[in-house]
Amino acid sequence: MRLLLVQILCITEVLLCAADSPLLSEDMLKKLSDEGEQYVEEEMKRALLGVKQVKEIMEKKEEKHRHLMDALRRSSDKIKGAIQLFRETEQKLQEAERQCQDLTKSTFEKCRPCLEDTCKTFFTSECRRGFTSFSFKVEEFFKKMASQLEATDHVNNQNEEDAGGTGSAQNQAAEDKSDLELLQADASFSQLLSNISLLHNQSVQLIKKMREVFGHSFLAAFMNTELQPGSPLASHSGSSAGFFRTVGLDHIFDSVYDFGRNVLEEFSSTVADVFEEIEEAEEYFQQSDTGSLSAFGQSQNRHLCKRLRRQASECWQLQSLCETCEDYLLKECPSVQQLHSEMEEMYMLLNASRQQYDDRLQLVQRHTADTQRWLSTVDNKYGWISPLSSSTVGPHNIFSVITVNPQQQMKSNTHKADSSVVVTILDSAPITVSVPAHLEVDQPVFIQYVAQEALTLHKQQIRGMQ
Repeated sequence: MRLLLVQILCITEVLLCAADSPLLSEDMLKKLSDEGEQYVEEEMKRALLGVKQVKEIMEKKEEKHRHLMDALRRSSDKIKGAIQLFRETEQKLQEAERQCQDLTKSTFEKCRPCLEDTCKTFFTSECRRGFTSFSFKVEEFFKKMASQLEATDHVNNQNEEDAGGTGSAQNQAAEDKSDLELLQADASFSQLLSNISLLHNQSVQLIKKMREVFGHSFLAAFMNTELQPGSPLASHSGSSAGFFRTVGLDHIFDSVYDFGRNVLEEFSSTVADVFEEIEEAEEYFQQSDTGSLSAFGQSQNRHLCKRLRRQASECWQLQSLCETCEDYLLKECPSVQQLHSEMEEMYMLLNASRQQYDDRLQLVQRHTADTQRWLSTVDNKYGWISPLSSSTVGPHNIFSVITVNPQQQMKSNTHKADSSVVVTILDSAPITVSVPAHLEVDQPVFIQYVAQEALTLHKQQIRGMQ
């Protein structure tokens, strides 16, 4: 019974306090609505100008993407050119080997053991460094030569046709893959451009619909495509685009790639030369005798070492040291040695072209991914503008205060309660905003807080619908 009386007293006190809190007049509600509307209008303008700046930055990114794609297409063309050279050289080699197969088979079997051992011995005594990898290359080279000569003419021709068909299929697959990657890379970025164009067009429609509020000058300013240098978005794009605009992306990426490759090659060559100079100094003091290999001379030996490290086929240069090889390749099949060397060079060229293509493809993909992440941030900030172009929002329903329940103070409590304000914003359903107790209705910050919170809630509703 006592508890029931306490509850009745509390309810009565709340009702009395509510009766003591006068409702706001229509004029006061209109005044609050006008002030809130002004805040929302400024936020809309700020977002629309942000969309304009995003569009301008995206144009710079599109230019960078175009330069990257041009460089990537050139790398793809280089691969196709290298594949064509590889095919032509391979066909020449196959034809040359067919012509001299009968002549070389028996002679090669006699020549191979001596020449292989002589080449390894020469490398061990004269070149020293990297013998393990070189030995493997030599063995693989002679195995390949032997496998090409062991079969009969019919079987060998069939094998060459099969190998040529497999190689052609692999190269064709590589070309098709390159073409597909080019299309996918361009399509991915084109989709980002399309999304920004749609957002920009919807912003233009919204400005035209709200021309009575924004004014003709705002539309003119929006359509002006010059990016203000002091804007945050401008500084974002300038740090990455300014240098490239000045120098030219095409020149930069070609130069960076070639410079990196040249530096690596020069560094490797320099290191090799240093080791060779040390070895030469040791040889000078030791005056070691290299036997029959000394017939080549020190300068010739150093030059041959360099060539052997690059191509194992240079072992043929030592055939004069083997009696069984004296009349072998250069006399019977003079073109085979040269074509084998050309095949190795074509293979190296093809690999270098593919590496350059892969590097540039990664640049394109990284630029697209970075742009996509940036646009995700942009969409979170300005994407709420997009649906307004197709909504019923107009100059007369931007912001309206429906009711304000002022702060109520209990007679037994000195603390004020939060105010409750119901508003509509940008043609939304009524939104209730709770205002902290320390903000008074007659303070300008009161309605600013209400409009800001209502706009935040409205943006969340839009993201939820999207």
